[in-house]
Amino acid sequence: MCKGLGFTTGLVAFCAFLCCFGALHMLNKIPHVDDDDEEQLQSQSLSCKPLFVLDLTSVQLLYIKWTLVLTIFYNFVVMLLIRAQYLTHFDINLVTSNAMLLIGAALCLAIFVDTGLLHERLPFVESWCNQFIVGFMYLIAIEVCISVVFFLIHSCQCYFQLEQRGY
Repeated sequence: MCKGLGFTTGLVAFCAFLCCFGALHMLNKIPHVDDDDEEQLQSQSLSCKPLFVLDLTSVQLLYIKWTLVLTIFYNFVVMLLIRAQYLTHFDINLVTSNAMLLIGAALCLAIFVDTGLLHERLPFVESWCNQFIVGFMYLIAIEVCISVVFFLIHSCQCYFQLEQRGY
């Protein structure tokens, strides 16, 4: 496979790795209001209420955070596999390539769903913060898609090589 494609995918995986930390930092800044806290806030005076009440439940926020944590691990493995393939003579086999393809596709789908959820709910008061976190999430999803395409191309090449050998 073309070394330029591998280098580019490794660089994109590194960028996604870094962007995941930025997105997690922004997600940790989202104030969360549970249902019990919301009832308490409604019973208090207007001066004690927050500027907004967040629509995200704690389960949804936890789901988004863990999706990003799994994406960090995925991008780290992508970087290691590509580095091992192009700097040493390690060969990524068909099973590993297909597994990375499936995991990446599932993560990409989950990130797109999470981003749509964040885009609808707008968790921050300032609009630039909302645009920042949504932009980060879309960037991460696109970068994971690039890794998926890399492993798809690699899987196809491995399959055609096996087919030519008669397996």
